[in-house]
Amino acid sequence: MKITTVTIFENILGLILAVFIIFKILPNTSVSREMNNPVYVILFLVFLVILFLTLNPIIGILFLIYGYLLLINGRADPVYKRQEELKKMNPEKNTELEEVIIQSSNFTRIKNKDEDKDTRVEPILEKVKVCP
Repeated sequence: MKITTVTIFENILGLILAVFIIFKILPNTSVSREMNNPVYVILFLVFLVILFLTLNPIIGILFLIYGYLLLINGRADPVYKRQEELKKMNPEKNTELEEVIIQSSNFTRIKNKDEDKDTRVEPILEKVKVCP
């Protein structure tokens, strides 16, 4: 059995792709976003077909998995960036005039149950005269 340079190239390429997939070594998000347009996707698929036809199909499958990870990485926004964008779009509102008036008013105040102990509640059914 003769080991050719193509076999060595296949093994090295497969090993590199496997390491990239296992350790999730991906380019930064801006590069992944640039690769997320239709032109790059078509080029990726053409290159994938060439890999399947010329090299070992396992290399093509590894390349397909790595390409999928690249596309997913390009679409995912970090949570903290999304929250910052939402805070910029929806700033905190200041207290409105109506809220200030209601808060300062004594009419809307809920009395504490221990505050007013002079009140009495008595049944009045006996005191009410019923018409015969």
